[in-house]
Amino acid sequence: MLSPCLGRRDLQTRVRSGLIDRRWVTLVGPPGVGKSLLARHAATAARVQVWIDVGAISSIEDLIGAWLQALEADIAPGDTAILALVHALDDHERLTILDGVDEGLLAGVGELITGILDATRVARFLVTSLVPAGAPAELDLRVDPLPVPLPHQPLEGAALELFVSRLAGAGGDLVDLDRDGTQLRSLLVASGGIPLVLEQMASQAAQVGLDRVVPPDSLAGAIGASYALLDEGTLTAHRRLGTLDFPVGIDVLAQIMGMPRALAIGVAAQLERQSLVLIGADGRLRMLTPVRRHALALATDEDGRATRVALVRWADGALPATEEDASATSPWLADFEAAVAAVQVAADDPTTRDLAYDLANRAFGTLYSAMRPRDALTLYELALASGDGPPEIGAQSARRAGICASEVHGTFAGMSFLDRAEEHAAACHDATFQRARTASIRAEMYLDAGQLTDARSEVERILALGVTDTYAIRQARRTLMDIEVSSGNLDLAEDLAPLLIDGAEGEERWLAIAAQILCAQIAWERGRELEAFATAKAAREEATELGEDRIGLLADIIARRVSGRPAQMTPDPEELPWAVRLGYQLQGAREAAAAGEFAKAAGLAADVVVLADSSRLARDGVEARIVLADALLAQRDYAQALGSYAAAARRAAAAPLPLRVAEAFDGLALTLRQARPEHAGRCAWVAATLRAARGAVAHPRPGLDLSLLPPVLPVRSWVVNDQLSPEGADAAGRLEDTADRRSAPSPVAQLTKAQRAVAELVGAGLTSKEIAERLYLSPRTVDNHLAQIYRRLDIPSRSKLAALMADEA
Repeated sequence: MLSPCLGRRDLQTRVRSGLIDRRWVTLVGPPGVGKSLLARHAATAARVQVWIDVGAISSIEDLIGAWLQALEADIAPGDTAILALVHALDDHERLTILDGVDEGLLAGVGELITGILDATRVARFLVTSLVPAGAPAELDLRVDPLPVPLPHQPLEGAALELFVSRLAGAGGDLVDLDRDGTQLRSLLVASGGIPLVLEQMASQAAQVGLDRVVPPDSLAGAIGASYALLDEGTLTAHRRLGTLDFPVGIDVLAQIMGMPRALAIGVAAQLERQSLVLIGADGRLRMLTPVRRHALALATDEDGRATRVALVRWADGALPATEEDASATSPWLADFEAAVAAVQVAADDPTTRDLAYDLANRAFGTLYSAMRPRDALTLYELALASGDGPPEIGAQSARRAGICASEVHGTFAGMSFLDRAEEHAAACHDATFQRARTASIRAEMYLDAGQLTDARSEVERILALGVTDTYAIRQARRTLMDIEVSSGNLDLAEDLAPLLIDGAEGEERWLAIAAQILCAQIAWERGRELEAFATAKAAREEATELGEDRIGLLADIIARRVSGRPAQMTPDPEELPWAVRLGYQLQGAREAAAAGEFAKAAGLAADVVVLADSSRLARDGVEARIVLADALLAQRDYAQALGSYAAAARRAAAAPLPLRVAEAFDGLALTLRQARPEHAGRCAWVAATLRAARGAVAHPRPGLDLSLLPPVLPVRSWVVNDQLSPEGADAAGRLEDTADRRSAPSPVAQLTKAQRAVAELVGAGLTSKEIAERLYLSPRTVDNHLAQIYRRLDIPSRSKLAALMADEA
C-alpha cells in the first residue's frame, strides 16, 4: 500500500492530465522532495505500468537492458535492443516510469524517449529528475517542498501531517500541539518542507523523543542523524547495501550480514522504519539515491570486500548444485542482478575464476528452462572474458554460451564461443570427447543455416575422431540423417535410421525420437501419407512420455502437416525456442491457407520469413517463402509471388535443398503459365526432374492447382547431376516486374501492395501491433516493411510517413 501523498492533490491531477495530453511528463525538483512517491500515485491510473530505477544505472545501454528485462520483452535474433524496446512498448498501452534520472544521463534519456515517441503511438513516460530534459515533447512539472507554517500562521498543513503520521508509524508517542507546538514548528521550518527530511526527523523522534531531535542543516544531515540512531549491525547493513547499485532480497541481505534470515528481516524492518530503505512488493530492498550516496560515502574498503564475498557465498548456496535441481521457478531468479554481480566478483579474482565458471554453469539449467538464454549468455560472457577456467567446465560453458548466443543473436553468433570451447578442450584429459561434443553443436548450426556441406564436414570430423562416447556418435548420425533428408538423399537417410533408433537408452532416447520424425518426413516426401502420420504420431507420444516437449512439438507439426488434423500440442509461441517456434508458426500459416484464409496465411508466412532471415534459420526461411508465394498466388498477386518463388529457389539451390527447389519451380511454372508459357514449361520440367531423381512426389498445396501445370519443356543445362545448375538458378531470377515505378505519379505509388497496406494504416494512426493484427503480421514484420518504405520514399520516420499518407488522402 502506498504512503499518502500529502499536499499534492492538485499536482497529481496535473500529472495525470499531462499524461493524457502529452505522453511525456517529467517531475522536476530537489532530492527528497517526494517526486518518486508522487510518480507512484500518479501512475496508479495507468492500466499497465513499468517502473525503472534509473538512479542505479550508469549508461543508456544498461537502461535499455533493464527496461527490456522489466518488460519481459521477446527479443528476436537480429533485433537491435532499441528495436526490441520499441516493439515491446508498442505492444501494449503502458506507462513507463523512469525514476531518478541524473543529469549525466538526462540528455541520452531525452533522445531515447524522443525517438520512441516518434516510433510508437501509445507509449507514455513519466520521468523524475532534478532538471528537465528540455525536449519539445516534454511537459515538465515542478515539485516544490511542502509549505511549512510561518510564525503567524496556525500549526497545520501537509508538512505537519506527514511528520505526525511518520512519527506514529515508527512507534513514537502522539504529539500535543499545545505542549509540543514550538518544537514542532522549529522542526518543520528546519526541514524546509522536504518530505524525506521530515520522515527522517520523525523516525528519529520516535526513538529519542521529540525534544531531543536536532534540526538538520541539509538532507544529508537528516539522513546522517537517522543513521546515527541505528545499532551496530544495522549500521553495517546500511553501509554495505550502499555499495550495491541494485535492489536485493532478504536472502542476499542475510549473507551480506552473515546472519540467519529471521534476523535479517529485523534489520530490513529497522532500516525501513528509519526511512533508509524502501521494501518493494517483491520483498527486495532498495535505497533512494540520496540515501545510497550517504551510505556509499561511509562505506569502508572492508564493507566493500565483505559485500563482494557475501554475494559469491550467496550465489554458491542459492544456485542449483546439479542439472536435476534446475527449475524455471527457482527463487534465486528474483535476485538475478545479485547473481551477475557474484559471477563478476569471482571472475575478477584469478584465484576464484574457476568458481565463476562453476556459478555460470550451474545457473544455465534454470535460465534455459525459464526461456532466458540472454541472461545465461550474460553470465557466461563474464566468466569467459576473465580468462581460461577449468578445462572440462570451460569447454562446456563455451559450448552453452554458443547455444545461447545463437538463440539470442542468430545462428552464427555462437561460432566464436565454439572456437573457445576448442581451446578449452585442448587442455582436457578427454579432449577427443570434448571436441566431438563441440563439433556436434557446430554441425547443427550449419544445418540450421542451410549450409549442408559445412554441416556434413563437421559430422565427418566427429566420426573420424574415433570417439567412444555413444551419445556423440548417435548425435552425429542424427545430424547426418537430417542432412541427407534435406539434401533429398532419402535412401541414404533411411539407411541411417536403424543406427539411431535401435538400442537407444537414457539421454540418447530423444535422438531416436528425432530419427523417427525424420522417417516420417521421408515417408511424406515419397507419398506414403498413412505411414508418415503413424510414425509422427508415435514419435509425439514417446516424446510426451519422456517429457521431451520440444521434440514432441516437432513431431506434432509433421503429424498436422501430413494429416490435416488439429494440433495436439498448443504452446504459447512466444515461449518457444526460435528453432521450434518458426516451424510451429509456419504450420499455422499452412493451415490458414487450407482454410482459404490466404491473406492471413501470407501474413503469418511473411512473419516467419523475417524471423528466419534475422536468426539465420535458412531452411525455415525457404519453406516460409514458398508458403508466402503460394498465398500470394492464390490472391493473384503475381508480381510478388514471382519474387518470393524466385528467392526461395535461389536460396534452396545454394544449400542445396532440391525438393524445396522443386516446390519453388512448381510455383514459378503456375505463375508464369499464361504470361510466359515456354519459361513455365521449363520450370515444370525442373521440378519434375528433381523429384524423379529422388523418388519424391508433388503434394497438393492450398491455393495451387497442380493440374494446371504446363507441359514440361526439357532444358538439360538447368539440372546437372540431379541438382539445379547455376544456369537454372539464374533463370529463376530473370523475372521481370513490368510495373514502371519511375513514372509513378506520386511517391506512394512506388510501394508494393504489402507496403502500401502498411503505410495506409500508419496514416490512419494505428500502432505496429494494431497493424500487425489487421494484416496477420507481427510488429517485427511491420517494422521490416516500414524500414523498406522509409528507404524507398527517402523519409526518416513514422511521423513523416503518416504526414505523407495524410497528404495522399
